[in-house]
Amino acid sequence: MRRLLVPLLIVLTVVAACADPNAQPGRSDPTVAEPAPTELLADGSVPWADLKITDEDLNGRPAAPRTPAAGSEPCRAEQLTGRLTTWTRPGTGGETPRGFDAAIGKLIGEVDVRNSSTVECTLQGEVPTTMLAGGREIPMLYTHGIDEEGRTRVVAVPAGGHASLRLDWSGPFCQPVKGSLELAIELPRDGGRLRAPVTADERPGCPQGEGVHPRARGTLSASGFTEPVAVSKPPSSPLEKLTVAVQGPATAVAGSRLTYRVTLGNPTDGPLALDPCPGYLMERFSLGDATNDAVNSAQLYRLNCRALPQIPAGGSAVFEMVAEVPASMRAGRELSVTWKLYLPHYVQRANQFGVLTLTVV
Repeated sequence: MRRLLVPLLIVLTVVAACADPNAQPGRSDPTVAEPAPTELLADGSVPWADLKITDEDLNGRPAAPRTPAAGSEPCRAEQLTGRLTTWTRPGTGGETPRGFDAAIGKLIGEVDVRNSSTVECTLQGEVPTTMLAGGREIPMLYTHGIDEEGRTRVVAVPAGGHASLRLDWSGPFCQPVKGSLELAIELPRDGGRLRAPVTADERPGCPQGEGVHPRARGTLSASGFTEPVAVSKPPSSPLEKLTVAVQGPATAVAGSRLTYRVTLGNPTDGPLALDPCPGYLMERFSLGDATNDAVNSAQLYRLNCRALPQIPAGGSAVFEMVAEVPASMRAGRELSVTWKLYLPHYVQRANQFGVLTLTVV
């Protein structure tokens, strides 16, 4: 009997050596995705599934840049026309003014450049740009430095196609301007000078006094050419009618798995199919201080639509959700969990979200 134990011990040793050192008893391989449950829970709610995704998973891969055709030459000024019709102030166009920009005012513009010729051409490199008023250059600081990615980027502009050039115009801009405004754009690769009218009326601010250096001047900064951003209004989705309500416990233990519920309501007189299956963003936030690290995380998930493919007319559906309470949080701290519905490819209402606020015990 003693001899039979030796092979058995050898087998156990080999198995232990091959086992994942990070594996935990009772848990499956963490590298293998768990299948989404297809059966409803006993209370009729939809079970949570750990279906982490990316924005690309939800909305698809962004369009690849155009590839220049063989033999395409650098663009010449006589091939192009340009125009700047709108300035956007930071804070109204998705950007927030910071530091000096917040004090002196700033405008962001996109010069729309069109290839009016019958052949494709390319744009690559730095783009020195000045601004003229009545044909004379406006005295201010001009910059056009770009990074290595911008210098190596080649933008193919087909016949009748467009390219875009971003400009940042910062104050203080206090001098009077007489005559129509125009941009003088030096095209890369010795392409000549393109004149582009500026039809927008906005100007940077002219702050003076404390906080503004007396020698500060207006500055116009040019980036490199890029392909124009396709601005198209996404189609409406029937799922934009869904209402969102979040409910959960008032307390949770640090390091535990928090379970809460999200109710999607259908106020319409017809069923709403979850097709394509929506996503949702789960955000965790807790304000930090001198002794506590802040919590600020976000993860995009796919809703578990396999268990419930549609929401009945005038009805609702309850979805189980799970979030991890950071183990580092001390008792008494407040944690906010925000749940936001994300509809792929579609426009949606801004109020399709809910917030659960709880205290760590």
